[in-house]
Amino acid sequence: MAEVRLPDLGETGEVTIVEWFKSEGDAVRVGEELLEVETEKTTFVIEAQQTGRVTRILKPQGDTAHFDDVLARVD
Repeated sequence: MAEVRLPDLGETGEVTIVEWFKSEGDAVRVGEELLEVETEKTTFVIEAQQTGRVTRILKPQGDTAHFDDVLARVD
């Protein structure tokens, strides 16, 4: 099992989860878009770093997150 963590986006403070492109149970491949996050200045798309299935989304749409927070799990 792998954890999907919020990478260092070069921004300070927190991000808001704007949209998940995958749901729990969906298959995902390396490089595929998983979710979009937003800072005060811009939006970023977070890509999958592992092939597998999204087993759990820990930070749903509308939640806030900080650098290195676990956003989801892929198995």
